[in-house]
Amino acid sequence: MNLRLNPLYKKSLMLTIVLGPMIWLVFTEDGRRRTDLAMLYLFGKGELNLAIERLHSELTEARFRGLFPDLALTCDEGANPFGDRLCTAEIGAFNAIPSRAFTLFLHGSGLRAAKLNYRRAYHETLKQQLTRRLGRPDRQSLQSAISIDGPLVWKPDDGLLLLSPQKPESDEDAALMWLSEAAVRQRLQAGDMRVP
Repeated sequence: MNLRLNPLYKKSLMLTIVLGPMIWLVFTEDGRRRTDLAMLYLFGKGELNLAIERLHSELTEARFRGLFPDLALTCDEGANPFGDRLCTAEIGAFNAIPSRAFTLFLHGSGLRAAKLNYRRAYHETLKQQLTRRLGRPDRQSLQSAISIDGPLVWKPDDGLLLLSPQKPESDEDAALMWLSEAAVRQRLQAGDMRVP
């Protein structure tokens, strides 16, 4: 019985072992996302793992800092679309989605809204992740309140999650918003439900 492998078979097997992972990393969306996450980690950008749908208006800045002590929040006083103070942290990833920043909008010490700026190349991945966790989005709830074709809307326990239905045109426009019930009432009274 001959146990020697054909040299052509051995070479093709070796090429597959070496090139297979590289092809996956370069030519598939999941591979590119994982490569981006690794690069962001190497450049010192941290990851924020947060179930954004569990945010609530009773959450204070101090409690949030206690939950995420490694997150470098930079806060500024002054009026903003949802309150009188906002805190921003530069991040590299949000729940394994390459991202840029996470912002908390505070009114007094209470949380009114939160905004995730993600990398627009991963819009569909974020939309799929939210749909898997929260179910299909509802677009009717805001369309009755305003006359424009609204964003995708998920309704967690407190407030709304808003995401653009199409891939944003620029990285500046790529944002996921969480609005508390109080922020939703404020925006509806003002007649403006655009993502600031």
